[in-house]
Amino acid sequence: MEKQRVEWWKRRSDRLLGTGMGMAGFTFVLMSMYAMHMLFGWNIPFDVLRICNMWMQEHGWFSVSHLLAGLVICTFVLFTGYAMDQCHGSYRAARRCRKLENRALSERFNQRYRPHDEPIFMIVRHPEPLALTMGILHRRIILSEGLLHLLDHEELEAVVYHELFHYEQRDPLRTFLLTQAAFALWFLPMLRNVANHYKISREVLADHAAIQQLGTPAGIGGALLKLVKSSRARMQLPSRMIYSSFAETSLNYRIHRIIEPDSGHSPRLALWSVVISLPILIVLSVLVLWSLV
Repeated sequence: MEKQRVEWWKRRSDRLLGTGMGMAGFTFVLMSMYAMHMLFGWNIPFDVLRICNMWMQEHGWFSVSHLLAGLVICTFVLFTGYAMDQCHGSYRAARRCRKLENRALSERFNQRYRPHDEPIFMIVRHPEPLALTMGILHRRIILSEGLLHLLDHEELEAVVYHELFHYEQRDPLRTFLLTQAAFALWFLPMLRNVANHYKISREVLADHAAIQQLGTPAGIGGALLKLVKSSRARMQLPSRMIYSSFAETSLNYRIHRIIEPDSGHSPRLALWSVVISLPILIVLSVLVLWSLV
């Protein structure tokens, strides 16, 4: 049963990523077409839409060109600004981590878990428990001394394998792309909902990868329980960086799933976000194509 549940989570993760990126891609294509129309006078000959356009002009209906232009400009500014802000924040966070690095501990972890590969672990001198995979091209797994002091050996190994899953699957990049799309396309709340549920699915799969490596859920379950009980687990991670964090997403749900793996309970997308987003996307498509004729 557990294997079937894991396969279900893998399919769910893929569907969420495909849905989110597909919706975002479709919207950006529409907006790019409109931008090309505004900049270069590019038209698409849709006879039906031309007839509708002429009919609305004859009846004195207002033009939505200015509204669409403002929305397109706002979207591209938010998209670009978010990317620049996150990349700059990641650079500053990486630079700070290098200043706080405990090189001896970092080397020990790299020798233990990556003896023949590029070093990816960075242990930082910080009293609060911290475990995350940061970056896109030059990814690093960041662990704090506070985490090492809080967890026992088995729990720490579970966290390490959890983060190795994020590292190998390039989860920071995928999560960043979905979150960036949700931020730029703020008028489609379904995207934010999809991004949040995608994070949950990746954390569940990373937990399972750790359980598979250790052969028992005791390590990952113990680490999650300690982080929930510890007041330090509520440390606010900086939002201006590209990362996947062990202790940020749905701790209580992940503990419940470890305790009762066959309960069948799983988070669902909020229906209201779908009800709002799909009509907005349809109306936007009609307005953009109407403007192009």
